[in-house]
Order: sequence, then structure tokens, then C-alpha cells
Amino acid sequence: MKRKKKDAGGSLDSLLDTITTVVGILIILLIVVQLGADSAVKRIVEEKKEEDSKELMELAMKQFDDQKRALLKEKEELQLKQASQNQDQKKLIQEIAQLEKKLAAKKKEMPATPPKLQNLRQQKNKLQNDMKSVEVKVKKVKGLLAKAPKPSGQTLSKEVSLPDPKPAIAGSTPYRFLCRKGKVFPLDDVGLRQKVSSVIKKAGIKPNKDKEYDAKKFLTAINAGKVGDTFFSVIAREDKDKVIRFTVERKDQSGENEASLIKSGSKYIKSLLPLTPRKNYLLFEVFPDSFGVYMAARNMANERKFPAGWKPAHRGTDWWSYDWGYRTIGRKQYLASRPKPKPSSGKPAPPRKPANVLD
Repeated sequence: MKRKKKDAGGSLDSLLDTITTVVGILIILLIVVQLGADSAVKRIVEEKKEEDSKELMELAMKQFDDQKRALLKEKEELQLKQASQNQDQKKLIQEIAQLEKKLAAKKKEMPATPPKLQNLRQQKNKLQNDMKSVEVKVKKVKGLLAKAPKPSGQTLSKEVSLPDPKPAIAGSTPYRFLCRKGKVFPLDDVGLRQKVSSVIKKAGIKPNKDKEYDAKKFLTAINAGKVGDTFFSVIAREDKDKVIRFTVERKDQSGENEASLIKSGSKYIKSLLPLTPRKNYLLFEVFPDSFGVYMAARNMANERKFPAGWKPAHRGTDWWSYDWGYRTIGRKQYLASRPKPKPSSGKPAPPRKPANVLD
């Protein structure tokens, strides 16, 4: 009976060992399973992350492609729009250029001014210029009258014709008078020129083959010889252009005042004797201090039917300068050194109108 109890205890130990072994294996399996589950979870999470990243990347790339396509489309539209605008601008510029050409052609076809209107304008301008000229002369005359000395014991009421210029008789020659310092001075420029020629011949001065004179000899003969007449003296000079010019200067002590010139046999009356109204006309240059003597001389000229004219003088001096055709040595070279004149347009110059010298 005692042996049976020992056998029963031994059998339970084996069972316990088996159960322990099984439990240990289960624990190990559980641990392995747990470790595998964690790894699987991590792997799944990683895979999920990769998938999400890939999806996000694909989504971003898709959006980028969409934006790129939109930008390219907008760029093409802008390029097309700009090209269209450039074409419109080019077309507009071409149209403007064509219009300008047409306008220029039309202007060339149109006459500058209708002939009748142009003639009317010319006549209007001429009348305006004549009116201005008359106004200027009236002002000068009024100024002369204001400055003219009032002679004592004589009436100041005198009739005077204002200058109304008109041409002289064709073929007639002028004879000049200077009214200065209350006197009248006959200026016989033709007679003075003849005296210069006579002095040159007497001095034996002759020109060369180019009709040029020795300046030194010529000037000495004239200026030392005291060429002149009762009223004026002649002084010669050589200018830079190799032309001899003659200055005619008044002699202060000569001339006649208003009282003496009206006497019979006066120098003024004698100066009129060789003249004729058909061949000569009288020109008076009147300074502000000699208006009275001019009126007396003019009245005597009117009595003798002489055409006459006058102009107020306002320059500081009372001399004349003449070129009587004398040239000095070197004139030919001087003319050759000057620039040649420009060729004419071929149209003949309009004929000059006769000078207005009479009133």
C-alpha cells in the first residue's frame, strides 16, 4: 500500500513539469506574437506614412502642374494680346503716315493764295506802308516846326506843303540845296566833279591799263589844291576797297540868309539861271534851324515853275559823300579776292520804280 502512494506522487510531478513547459512555451509565443504585432504595427504605420507622403507629393505635383499650365496659358494669352496690340499700333502708324503724305500732296496742289486776294493784300500792305511813311514825315515836320527859331518882328503864319513824294520828270536831273544855319547853300555836284577832273589832268596824273590811279599822287593833288566852289570844298580819301570817295563839306561863311537871297542878283538866283524846269528839278535838304530860309527859297523856285521836293534833315553832319568812278592801284586784285556771287535764279529782276523825290 505504501508503494502505491509513492507512484501516485511521482506521476503529478511529471504533469507539473509538462504544464510548466507548456506555459513557458505559451509565454514565449505570447512574447513573440506581441513583438511581431508591434513590428507589424510600426511597419503598417511607416507604410501608411509613405503612402500619405506619396499622395501628398502627387497632390502637390498635380497642383504645380495645374498652376504651370494656367500660367503658360495666361502667358500665351498675353503674348497674343500684345502681338495684336503691336499690329494695331503698326497699322495705326502706317495710316497716319499715309494721311500725312496725302495732306502734303494736297497742300502742294493748292495755290498759295488766290490771285485776286493776293493782289488785294499787296494793295492793302502798300497803302499801310504809305500811311506809316506819311505819319512819320508829319511827325518830323512837327518836330522841325517846334524846334525852328521864331524870327522877331515877323509873322509865324506860313503855308507849307507837307512832303507828298512822287517821281521826277523822266530825263530830268536834280540840283541840290542845303538849308543849314539859317542859310541856303547851292550844291553844284556836277560842277565840283568837273573841277576834280580838271585838277587831275593839270597834275598829269594818269591811270594804268586797269584804269587805276596812284592813290598818294591823286589825294595830294586834290586835297592840296583845295578843290571847291563858293559854297563847298571837296576832300578826297581812299577806302579799303580801293575806291576814292569825295566828301563835300559846307563853307560856314558862304550861303545866303532869308533876307539876302530874295534880292535881285543874289547867289541863289544866279544858281537857278543855268537851270530849266524841263531838264532840272530842285531838291532841298532842310535842317531844323533853317525852315524859314527854305520857305523863301522854295517860293522863289515855285515862281519860276521849277519842280521841287524837300526832306527834313536830322543827321549830325551836313556833308555828302560821292563816288565819281576813280579807283586806285590794287582794285583789280581786291575784286579777285572777293568771293564770287551766287548764280542768279534765272529770273530777271523786276524793273526799279523811279524814286519819289518831288512833292
